[in-house]
Amino acid sequence: MNYFKSEKWVFWVMKRVLLTCLIALSIFSCADRITENVPEIALIKESPYLNHHDSAFYVGKEACRDCHYQNYVSYLRTGMGRSFGYATPAKSDAVIGPDSLIFDKHKNLFYHPFWKDSTLMVTEFRLEGSDTIHKRTERVDFVVGSGHHTNSHISVVNGYAYQIPFTYYTQEQRFDLPPGFEDGENTRFSRYLGLECISCHNGLPELVLGSQNKYKHIPVGIDCERCHGPGSIHVQRTKTGILVDTSKMIDYSIVNPRRLSKKLQNDVCARCHLQGTMVLKNGKSFYDFKPGMALTDVMDVFMPAYEGGPPTLIMASHIERMMESSCYLKTEGDISCIQCHNPHITVAETPRIVFNKVCTDCHQNSAETFHRKETFADKNITDCVQCHMLKRDSRDIPHVKITDHKISLPDNDNLSPKQFKGLVAVNNRKTDPFTKGRGYLREYETYYQNPIYLDSARVYLHPHTKKTYRVHFRAFMQYYFLTDNYGAIRHSVRANGIEKILNNFLVQQDYDNEDAWTAYRVGQAFEQNKDLGSAWAFYKKAIELAPFHDEMMNKLGSLLVLMDSIPQARKVFARVLTEHPRNDRAWVNHGFCEMQLNNISQAQRSYQMAVNLNPDNVQALVNLASLFWSVNNKEQAKNYLKRALVLSPEYRQALALKATMEK
Repeated sequence: MNYFKSEKWVFWVMKRVLLTCLIALSIFSCADRITENVPEIALIKESPYLNHHDSAFYVGKEACRDCHYQNYVSYLRTGMGRSFGYATPAKSDAVIGPDSLIFDKHKNLFYHPFWKDSTLMVTEFRLEGSDTIHKRTERVDFVVGSGHHTNSHISVVNGYAYQIPFTYYTQEQRFDLPPGFEDGENTRFSRYLGLECISCHNGLPELVLGSQNKYKHIPVGIDCERCHGPGSIHVQRTKTGILVDTSKMIDYSIVNPRRLSKKLQNDVCARCHLQGTMVLKNGKSFYDFKPGMALTDVMDVFMPAYEGGPPTLIMASHIERMMESSCYLKTEGDISCIQCHNPHITVAETPRIVFNKVCTDCHQNSAETFHRKETFADKNITDCVQCHMLKRDSRDIPHVKITDHKISLPDNDNLSPKQFKGLVAVNNRKTDPFTKGRGYLREYETYYQNPIYLDSARVYLHPHTKKTYRVHFRAFMQYYFLTDNYGAIRHSVRANGIEKILNNFLVQQDYDNEDAWTAYRVGQAFEQNKDLGSAWAFYKKAIELAPFHDEMMNKLGSLLVLMDSIPQARKVFARVLTEHPRNDRAWVNHGFCEMQLNNISQAQRSYQMAVNLNPDNVQALVNLASLFWSVNNKEQAKNYLKRALVLSPEYRQALALKATMEK
């Protein structure tokens, strides 16, 4: 798109932009798509920033290097600049040796990371006495984390990104399971990393539509454009000699956060430093927020609010804690992150006087008192932060201490009972009830299955029960599904008409797969009622919208087995395994189909693949026991059955097979 026909035209546009900004009290994001042929001046009606337009695209931090070399080099030393990288010895902060072992007592599994030349690997194994009875080795592709607190690890298989079950906690220099893998919740190599996760720990990756964790491209490190917006227009103008004297006016081809209001400055940081339950606005994705926009245009971020109890904080929720500070409240939000933090310079390289000055600009008398008290020197206290922004444990990340961004007087722990007060949209205290209901559903499904959340969701969703908007329909299907009210799902679908739901309601392919998930939930409701034909229609719709989603494809294949369509089911499971060769459940299902088609050797291979991937897959063990029993290899059959019963003593199929063997 040719925005600029002459230099005179450009400065005329910039003049109009400045006039618009004087009139506008806030900056609005583009609400509708604009065709490439619309003149530049038309864009100003929506946003003064040209890189908010759909034609602007990301060019990568290397495009910034030539003109902004000093900032480029110093930024690469910051936590954000070092947030994500290839798994190389240079990137890793871990000191890995033969004794670098992690033991999961709940799963009875060991993990041993090691270097194979310059490639980072991890072996999962299980011991029985001195014998290794299970061993699986995977390659690590990426290291996540700057090393200030942790290094976690990612493996990529066929473009699908998964978290590896080991983390190095740099503050304590120890190896342990990653956050969320503790206390029996170790998902081993199957925790998928979706767009919500990677888009904050890194630059913006290219997620494949119809998947939850398949990427065309994963960049390396949070880059300049996460704070400045897409750079294509700015780079194009600079290369063609169109420059703006930023000492006199704003360059609207790129966002400079220091030119934004403090609210919008904080929204740039809050996109990733306000960690909570994110509820996207209808039709929005995690790609839609751009610096200079209000975060509420794209999402509301919910956090559980408590009263009483000791201070608790989440690792990456700095904005939430800052907003609880008296300084923030008394100034009505007239504080921003970049008053203290220069994003181009790491905290370690920032002189302490920089942080102190932010405080002393308002608290001059307190600063004078501080400097007169010699007792502070005895305690090695050199700045305001040491007393007023204490380092605390994080409730979501073990083995780390982080700076609490709630600026406060040194406090004693509040020993009054801790009481849950409800979910609060931290970035939008005026969020509407329906969005709040969706927040409770997402909090329940994603983080903590507290029945109170479902009760609250019902209260907030209830006024919309008579409405048939697609977004309302999706929310109620999710609510009924989470409350096991399959009858209500079927009634709602039939009341609206199955064809209408399939053809008018469940049609959108998006990065959150919302329509696909709704179809999947409806399919389960019909399957539960043994209406297999209707279930098939909705499962089929689910994988039309999410063709790379292994769980949905597995479900369709399993339904085809129930419908006695074994050859078709085998094709579905083969397709799953082509995309997801590490999916042990798909190997079990594939083996079952081969067994039904009397392909004994192939069935054995598939079952064995499942057990090699997951030694605790009880169904695979039972199926192997049954297979060996059918070919009169009774010793092998009994060994596999014994393993299955140790893992799950009440497993119905295992008990039935045991009874058969004992006859």
